[in-house]
Amino acid sequence: MKVAIVLNMSAGTLMDMERDTAVTTIASAFERHGATVTTAAVEGRECQTAMERAVQSDADVVVVGGGDGTIATAANLIAPTGKALGVLPLGTMNLLARDMGIPLELPAAVDALAAGSIRPIDIAEVNGALFLNNSVLGIFPTMVRERERQRGQHHLRKWPAMAVAAAKALYRFPMLEVWIDLGAGPHRVRTPILAVSNGAYEEGHGPVIRRSSLEHGKLGVYVAHHRNAWGMLRLVARMGLGTWAEDEELDSMTATTVTVNSRRRRLRVANDGEVLRLKPPLVYRIRPGGLNALTPRREDP
Repeated sequence: MKVAIVLNMSAGTLMDMERDTAVTTIASAFERHGATVTTAAVEGRECQTAMERAVQSDADVVVVGGGDGTIATAANLIAPTGKALGVLPLGTMNLLARDMGIPLELPAAVDALAAGSIRPIDIAEVNGALFLNNSVLGIFPTMVRERERQRGQHHLRKWPAMAVAAAKALYRFPMLEVWIDLGAGPHRVRTPILAVSNGAYEEGHGPVIRRSSLEHGKLGVYVAHHRNAWGMLRLVARMGLGTWAEDEELDSMTATTVTVNSRRRRLRVANDGEVLRLKPPLVYRIRPGGLNALTPRREDP
């Protein structure tokens, strides 16, 4: 098997590691399992170019080390080719890696992937743009843009910048008016936040919400009806306790296609944390088994 590895050296996990040490540690694990390996360790601004080269190479698997945004960019490049994507969780949340059962500690993650196998997982898309975790409208894209502004202007780290952004967004509490159609016709909603996920989330997993499977062939659709910041803070608290599905002001649904329309000329959408401006209607679709993924081997029952 030929493996091309791309490491985002700007990712938090690698920032304190020597480049040569990171490359040697990761490449040698795959070589021990018989893979032929090429490696590119680059800064964040060079990451997409390095991933494009890896996808265009003769590699069977492209292993990408970075956060969820970097991984989503890689998936958009890799999915049309039929090659497999391997994920090294080097970001802040590492949502996809958690749901794929990849250990979050780098040495364990490398060993698990190097000994892993390839299987298809679901991916989702909105107006042709792929996402692996979720696509969110409303307050969240505003928070992400403000977070990046705080980081650029005040040199804050990611979490303090997000705390400032969240406080500003909740104070203003903008509402979004859209029409949602899950197949039975459109209905109007006014909401502070609307999320569509690649696979439905499960209740009871604690502070980081999780999906039990990436192979169900369904989108999760979540519409908040909270009318003030306190209601949203209660929802966040319920998410921390793993009881978010009990919130009476949150609608949870599943579908294979979702259409979101608006009077606005463009809607800001956060796909796996990366903000896009898309022209409505937004058409969401699930693509069952649409991405080959290198995952840890499953234990025999």
